Amino acid sequence: MPELLAEKKGPIYTLTLNRPEKRNALPFEMLREICLEIEKQIIDPEIRGIIIKGKGKVFSAGVDFNSLGMLAGRFMAEHAAGGASIRADIHKFQQYLNRIEAIELPIICAMHGGVFGMALELALACDLRLMSDDCVWGLQELQFGLIADLGGTSRLHRTIGAARAMEVLMTGRRYPSAKALEWGLISYLYPEDTLLAEAEKLIMDISKTAPLAVGITKKIIKRGEGVDLMTQLDMEVGYQSILLRSEDFQEGITALMEKRAPVWKRK
Repeated sequence: MPELLAEKKGPIYTLTLNRPEKRNALPFEMLREICLEIEKQIIDPEIRGIIIKGKGKVFSAGVDFNSLGMLAGRFMAEHAAGGASIRADIHKFQQYLNRIEAIELPIICAMHGGVFGMALELALACDLRLMSDDCVWGLQELQFGLIADLGGTSRLHRTIGAARAMEVLMTGRRYPSAKALEWGLISYLYPEDTLLAEAEKLIMDISKTAPLAVGITKKIIKRGEGVDLMTQLDMEVGYQSILLRSEDFQEGITALMEKRAPVWKRK
């Protein structure tokens, strides 16, 4: 069976982690497969959003330790002295998550059961996060002498704040899904049996709005993190000048006047 399942249903493209016998543990190269699969969808005009979920009892237990062991062996080799090759490998895997984050399609991560380590780093690269009410989460890298280096340190503190991120990372605790909601890590909690349906509803609502504007909104918010207000306002001005000349803007105005649903062309 393939370790990554893909399904298209109308405007929704769903990717399912399919290693239930291994608690959906993620080999490093699986990040590449997820990235490439997501990037393919930008050329499909029907796709308006992507859902990432897991099959089995948990969303994902995190990194596959066999995969980590193979990398660790390379990192301990003589040629890795000085760390240049180590930094190159880590940077490569960071880039897969950066590319996932950069795509101009909304991505929803629907997590159930448990989500740990690298799987939570994958979730942090997504735009919207939902959890089942029984989900447990955490980042345990510091418990075996490492840091969360694929965005777990950087994106987590941007999402839940520095003090809370330091607690999560430094203690390695496992937290209930209610804490993820309280701290703003996720948007909603649902019973597991309705989690996917609720994620699909979100994308269906998004599909009613203009796709170019959705992608640009995502870009301004993501790229605007860490820049000053005036720079981000300039981003709004620049992108709006593009949207005002788009066919979709004309269609949106026409549809509003004719009291009908717009037919978006992503042009």
